Amino acid sequence: MKKKITRFFLIGILMFTTIQTFPQVGINSDNSSPDPSAGLDVNFTNKGVLIPRLTREQRDAIQNPAEGLIVYCTSCNLKGTGVISIFQGGLWEIINLHCYAPNQPAAGTHSPIRTQIIWNWNNAPIALGYKWNTSNNYATATDMGTSTTKTETGLTCSTPYTRYVWAYNACGYSPPDTLTQTTIGCQTCGTSITINHIAGAVAPVAKTVTYDIVTNIPGCDYACWIAFNLGADHQATSVDDASEASAGWYWQFNRKQGYKHDGTTRTPNTTWLSISENSDWIAANDPCTIELGSGWHIPTQTEWTYVNTGGGWTDWNGPWNSGLKIHAAGGLDSNYGSLDYRGDVGLYCSNSQYDASNLWHLHFDPGDCAVISLTKSFGLSARCVLTY
Repeated sequence: MKKKITRFFLIGILMFTTIQTFPQVGINSDNSSPDPSAGLDVNFTNKGVLIPRLTREQRDAIQNPAEGLIVYCTSCNLKGTGVISIFQGGLWEIINLHCYAPNQPAAGTHSPIRTQIIWNWNNAPIALGYKWNTSNNYATATDMGTSTTKTETGLTCSTPYTRYVWAYNACGYSPPDTLTQTTIGCQTCGTSITINHIAGAVAPVAKTVTYDIVTNIPGCDYACWIAFNLGADHQATSVDDASEASAGWYWQFNRKQGYKHDGTTRTPNTTWLSISENSDWIAANDPCTIELGSGWHIPTQTEWTYVNTGGGWTDWNGPWNSGLKIHAAGGLDSNYGSLDYRGDVGLYCSNSQYDASNLWHLHFDPGDCAVISLTKSFGLSARCVLTY
C-alpha cells in the first residue's frame, strides 16, 4: 500500500512539473533541458523561486552554515523589510532589497567655554553611526560610532567655529549638518575683587570685603573662584575654623536673602522658611550674581562634581588643601535657622535642585566628601564662581 501512495504522489507532481535530470537538474513545465552553465535551472514563465524565509534569530540558529548559504531574512533590515542574507567569510551578510542612507542629524545645543566646545547633535533615524569633522570632508572625518557628542579642546576664546557631522549606515551617508558655536569671551579673572556689601535684601549686614580670586582648580580650571566664602571677612585659618568672620553668610535654596550667625543670634532674625518648589536657583535670586556682578554664580551640581572628582577629594582634607581652601563652616538648621555644625561639617550650596524639596550640595567632614542631596530649607555657605 505504501508503494502505491508514493507512486500516485510522484505521478501528481509530474502532471504539473517536469524534472529533467542530467549532469545538471532542470525544473520546468515544458520538458526543456537545463542550461549548460547551470547546475540547477528553474524555468517558468509564471512562477518564481521561493527560498527559506527565516527571522534573524532562526537564521542565526542554523548550525555550521555552509559558505554561500542563502536565506530570506524577514527581520534583518533596519526599516523592517526583508533582505537576502548570505553566509560569507564566516559571517552572515545582508543584501538590502530597499537600501536608504539616513537623513542628516539635527544640531543639538552646544556647550562652550573659553577654550572648549562640547558639540551635540540629535539621533538620525536608521543611522548606524556618525562622523564629525572640522572641514566639510566626509572622507577625512572622525568616526564617532554611535556617540552624538564631541568635545573639542584647545580653542581660542571669543571665536566662532563651524563644524560638520554626518549620519551613516550600510547604505551610505547623509548630507552634512553644519554646527556653529562661538567660544566664551576672553575675560581674565584678576587677583581680587572688592565689594561694598549694603545691608538689605541680600547682604544681612553692611561691610566692604576684598575677595581674593583663584584659578586653575583641578576639574574646573576654566573658571575664577573667590578664595573664601561670600560674606566672610577673610579666608579660614584651618579646616575646622569655627569663627563667624571666616564662615561668612548662609542662604536657603533659591532665596537671595543671606543670613549672618554670630553663634548666638541670626541676622536677620525673621521667620524661617520651609521650602518646597520645583525649580533650580533662578538667576534673579543668585546672591553671587547680585553681589559680585554678571557672570558670577553659585556653582552648579556639575561644577561641584568636577572639582570634587578632579581634586580626588575623599574627606575634608581635599577641599581644605585645594586652592579653594574650603573649610567646615557649618550651616543653619532647616527647621529653625539655628547654627549647626560650624567647625565640624562643610555644607556648600549648588544652584541645582535634586527634587522639589532637596538640592544638590557639596558635603564634607573628617571622613567623607561628596556631592549629595539636602533639604532646600537648610541654610548653606556660598562659594561663588565665574565661568569663562
